[in-house]
Amino acid sequence: MDADTGSDQPVQEKSAEAPGKRLLLEAALRLTSTSRSLSGLGLRELAREAGLNPNTFYRHFKDVDDLGLAVIREISSKLRQPLRDLRREAALRAVQGPQTAMPTLLGIDLGRGRRVCHETVHLFFDFVDANPEAFIIGVRELHGASPVLRDALREVMDGFAVDMAADILEFKLLPASIEAAVVQQVSSLISRNLFQLSLDYLGEPARQASIRTLAEEQVLMLFTGASVLQSLGQLQLPVN
Repeated sequence: MDADTGSDQPVQEKSAEAPGKRLLLEAALRLTSTSRSLSGLGLRELAREAGLNPNTFYRHFKDVDDLGLAVIREISSKLRQPLRDLRREAALRAVQGPQTAMPTLLGIDLGRGRRVCHETVHLFFDFVDANPEAFIIGVRELHGASPVLRDALREVMDGFAVDMAADILEFKLLPASIEAAVVQQVSSLISRNLFQLSLDYLGEPARQASIRTLAEEQVLMLFTGASVLQSLGQLQLPVN
């Protein structure tokens, strides 16, 4: 019997995209896309949602945390590169679009910085609109009960921040005098803040326009503030 018939004999999974595994992942995404936690899923409930025999679960996953890790990998692959592509598109739009005369502060082109913030935030929340489940599950599990899933999501968030910092340095969105460690630190704050705001954005449709504006201002303030503090020698980076 194959892995999805309910046989008690262990079966070596031949593909990461085995039908039973895919059905279980999709069922987990549906069940946790509203108010449920991955760690709170029951195996029988999950199997019933997937239309499978409960025994099938153990053909593909060791336990619920193992399923959760697979869901997180799926979310990361769905979000990380597309978000980076959007951010780079935003930077190009800002450079090529209409230029607005604004002062330069400590080497920061405020007009260009505001254009990049506007384009980045606009495209980010458009992406949230198109992928609500991934953001809801990802942000919730970042503060969930399972330490395994929390650690995995922190790694994912760190990866988003690394990408953002690399793009900021490549596109010279901040003065060259700003240390790479500062860019990394602020990128981490921005990444987590945008993801947290995505929950408010999805949960409060009447406030979506104001949340976009708030996010844009916060991004600009974080980078400008970090630049000012470093120029004054008042920015202390955490010691690893």
